[in-house]
Order: sequence, then structure tokens, then C-alpha cells
Amino acid sequence: MKFYLRLALRNIKKNKKLYSSYFISTIFSIALYFIIKTVGNSPTLKGQDSITMFLNLGGYVIALFSLIFLFYTNSFVIKNRKKEISLYHILGMEKRNVRSMMLLETIVIALISLVSGIVIGMLLSQITSVIILRIIHKSIHFSLIFSIDAFIKTIIIFSIIFFLSLIYNISVVVRSNPIELLKGQNIGEKEPKTKIFLTLLGIIALSAGYYIALSITDPMQAMVLFFVAVILVMIGTYCLFTAGSIALLKFLKSRRNFYYQPTHFTSISGLLYRMKQNAVGLANICILCTCVLVTLSSTICLYNGIQDSIKRQYYMDGTITVTDSDYPNQVYEDVKGLLKNKKYDSLYALSYYNYTGSLKKNKVHLNDYDYNHLASINLISLEDYNHYFNQNLSLNNNEVYLYSYEGYNNPTISLENIPYTIKGQIKNRQLQANNCFAPNNISIVINQSALNNYKLKSKSYFIGFNASKKVVEEVTTAIIHKDYNYLGNKYYLSIQNSYEDIDVIYELYGSLLFIGIFLSMMFLVAAIVIIYNKQISEGFEDQNKFEILQNVGMSQKEVKQTIQFQVLIFFFVPLIVAIIHLAFAYPLILRILKGLQCNDNVYLISTTSCIAGLIIIYTIVYLMTSKAYYRIVKR
Repeated sequence: MKFYLRLALRNIKKNKKLYSSYFISTIFSIALYFIIKTVGNSPTLKGQDSITMFLNLGGYVIALFSLIFLFYTNSFVIKNRKKEISLYHILGMEKRNVRSMMLLETIVIALISLVSGIVIGMLLSQITSVIILRIIHKSIHFSLIFSIDAFIKTIIIFSIIFFLSLIYNISVVVRSNPIELLKGQNIGEKEPKTKIFLTLLGIIALSAGYYIALSITDPMQAMVLFFVAVILVMIGTYCLFTAGSIALLKFLKSRRNFYYQPTHFTSISGLLYRMKQNAVGLANICILCTCVLVTLSSTICLYNGIQDSIKRQYYMDGTITVTDSDYPNQVYEDVKGLLKNKKYDSLYALSYYNYTGSLKKNKVHLNDYDYNHLASINLISLEDYNHYFNQNLSLNNNEVYLYSYEGYNNPTISLENIPYTIKGQIKNRQLQANNCFAPNNISIVINQSALNNYKLKSKSYFIGFNASKKVVEEVTTAIIHKDYNYLGNKYYLSIQNSYEDIDVIYELYGSLLFIGIFLSMMFLVAAIVIIYNKQISEGFEDQNKFEILQNVGMSQKEVKQTIQFQVLIFFFVPLIVAIIHLAFAYPLILRILKGLQCNDNVYLISTTSCIAGLIIIYTIVYLMTSKAYYRIVKR
């Protein structure tokens, strides 16, 4: 056993270039999972239901992605070790001995990865919890975090992943004969055939996904069809990278003036002969980059738009709305009484009719659920406005006063196809009354006689006041527990504490931002590892080819140009396609985000910033890996 242990340790040390990316992948995945589970169990987040829910969900996503990601990295290692393991067979080592050696290698790798990942996770858990608390605007408490539950789950999850990887490695090696193992690194070197059906399927799937993204205008429908579009785009990406790339390279090969140049000849022929094994890797990089861009830009947009969303929705600290009641004034008197001996800034009331409708240019339609022009519409009688705000305004039957949070620049407005002249715009935001969640918010002050032309809903009675968090909580709690049976049989009482609602918004959007950052980091690291593995693997495979080319007269400069051309294609084609995917998804994502009160400009800035950041990181990785590839090939 000691012999096999020494052999396992020597193999890991000897293949450190192969195992370096595997160790980075395993340690990073373990640390990420341990952090998210530790923070989810942290006492500092006790009572933060939204964030713990998202952290648990993120834990499942990371565990599943780790399984796929580590399987890929493991398969890269075992593929490049096939020749080495075949030599053990040829030298007389039996299959059971190889199994023992591989078992010990897996145990050593698992122990190093688990210990390193958990230690790193422990060190970063405290920082991560502080970051979360800062994001959701909670007070920061410093305490050493160690979760037994997170520790046990991390050990179990990744032990299963290492065990499954071992089973795969043994099945690959033991079921193959030494000759097959010696040829393992050359699999996929035959020129692939053009797959017309797969290419057409990719074009159709991608076109269908793009069409959905561009054609859907309803935000609610967009949320449902977003995942359908994602699946179609993923299918199209894999098909086009697998079959379409081969068709494109063969087309370039048929262009004699382009193909028969030293740089293009060697690059295109090299890409074509190994595209069968590289296409899936390129598609994976493309999809991972798309995931990074979509996830990060969306969550950053939501979080950065919080202040604008709060400013739009909440302008009163405490709000109470009474509907279908014969005695709404009694609620106002109760609120006034509760505030009597407390410090508060303002208290007011207003009667109005509230509708969810649409505002298209200067045309207002009640009960019209057009999500592209959705509006919260308040109809207020002139008599009520004068009464509640102690005014003495007058209107003709064809005139109205208007309040609009967004601003309104038209001198007329049409209400259910009846035109009115706007006599003046009222700037008093108290006319907004309800907390508005629609993109547009308007209030129309109109004569009661003109109001009678419409089918009116039940009148709502709104009470709003501004006070400290403690006072608002005391008043709203008292109103909630008060017996109001005498208000009527069908009355509806709605009570909102803006302090609590704002805390919930920060917690919800902060959780999404945190998970978005975590998942984006994992997707990005996975893409970088795939790129690194491909470059190192192909560097060893291309070493002999470039030696032959140099022996037949290709200069060092031409070799370098060929390498740069080939590496540029492998690097930047997936990135370019990912940006194209995001460009087509942009309108669909924007409609979803607008339904969540996100501003167009905020999303545009978030998206362009994420694209710029990814390009910078991608370029740095390109420069590093292309140098490593060139050093291997040059030897």
C-alpha cells in the first residue's frame, strides 16, 4: 500500500500542470459551497427569510454546477493521462493495482481539496457575511462563523463528486486496452463531416429563441417564456458550434485565395481537424459567458434601481387605505388620536377611485391591462380635492387638473375616449395616494358631474402620515388590532409600513445581487479553467506539428502568427457570440426588469459595464494562456 501511495503522490507531482487547474476548480467549488452554506446558517442573518431562501437555492445550484464542472475538469486530466497509465499496463501492472493507485490518488486529491477549500471558506465566510449585511443595509456584527451543518454537507456533497469521478476514471481506464489508451489523446483527429441537419436545427432553434426575445411585449409573458428562449438558444449554440463551425471552416477551406496562406492554412486545418472535440468546449465557454453577463447585469440593475423604486413607490412612512366602508372618517380620527402625543411630520387624507389601466400618449383607458403602457390611475372629484386640501378651485365639465409623477407634457388628455383640457398640473405628491407599483402614475381631478359618466368602482379612503420607524410601527400595529366591524360588512383595510417594506426590498434585491455575484464568479472561473485546459492540452498536441512545420521552412514569426490566429478564434468567438446572445436577450430581460421597477438607463449602464469588465478579464486570460501555449509549442 505504501508503494501505491508513493506512486500516487509522484503521479500527482509529475502531472502538476494537468492537476493545477483541477485543484483550482475543486478548491474554488468547495470554498464557494462552504461559504454559501455557512453564511446561510449564520446567526447574523437570523430572521432574514428572503436571503436565507436565496442562499439555500444558491447552494443547490453551486452543488449541481460543481458536479458538472468538476466532471469536465476530471475528464480533461484522465484523457491526458491515458498514455501514462497505458505504460503501467505494458510494464506489467494489473488492473486491480491500477485501481488501487487511482483510489489513493483520488483520496489524496480529495483531502487536499477539502481541507484547503474549507479553510479558505472559513476565512472568507466572515467577510462574506459582512458584505451581505452591507448590501441589505443591516448593522454589522463581527463574530467567528463556523457551521457544523455546512461542514458536514460540504464533506458529503464533494465526497460523492470525488467518488463518482473515481468510478468514471476506473471505468475509462480498466475497460480500455493499452493500445486504445496510447491513442487516447489522438481521438477526434479525423476530419469531421459536415452535419447539415444539425446545422439547420441550430439555426432554427437560435432563430426561435431570438424571435421570442424580440417579439414578447408583455412582462408577465416574458417571465414565463424567458426560460423557453434560454433553452432554445442553448440548443442552437451547441448545434451551431458543433456542426455550424465545421461547415464554416470547410467553407473557408474552399476559398483558395484565403486558405492557401501560411497562417490561414495551418490555423484552419488545425481547427477543422480538432473541431469535433473542441466544439462542445467552445459552446460551454459561450454559454458560461452569457450566464455571467445576464446574471450579473440583471442583479446589479435591480440593486442599483432600489432607490429609484423606493422613491417612486413610498413617499409616506405609514399608509392606511379603507375601501367599501360607510364610515372611513372614523379610521382617520383613530390614526389622529394615536399620533396625538407622538412626534410626526404630516398627516392627511384623501378620497379617490383607483384603477389599473393604461396611458398611451394622451389617452387613458381604465381597466386596460396593457403592460407596455401600464398606469395607476386615480380619479378624484373636485369637491373632494377642495375639501381635503382646503382649496377653492373650479372646473368646467371639459376641464381637469392633473398630477403625474413622471411628468406630463400634453395640454389635453382623453379619458375613455372623452377629451379634456388640462387647466393646470398639480405638483402636490399627496395626490398619488396609493403606493404605486406601475411604471406610470397619474391622478385626475375632475368634476363629480363628469365623473358620473364613468362606471365608478368603490371609493377608497387614503390616510398617510410621516413619522419615525417606532411611531409608524406602533400606529399601524394598533390599527391592525383594532375592531372595525362597525365600518360595514364588506370593508377592506390595507395597511403599509414603508420602513418594513423597504427592508424587505433591500433584503430581496440584495440577496439576488449576492447570489448573482457568487454564481457569476463560478461561471467565470469555469470558463477560464475550460480555456486554460484547452490551451495546455492543445499545446502538447500541437508541439510535434509545429516542429514539423518549422523543419519544412515555416519561420518563428509565421508560427507565432498562426498560433495567435488560432488562439484568437478559440478565445473571442465564444465571447462575441455571448455578447450577441445578450444583445438579442436585452429587450426581453428589460421588459422583465421594468415589471420589477427597474430603470432603462440603469440596466443599460449595468449591461455595458459587465460587458466591458468581462472583455478586460477575458483579454488578460487570453494573454496569459496564449503565452503558455506558445512556450509549450516552441520547445
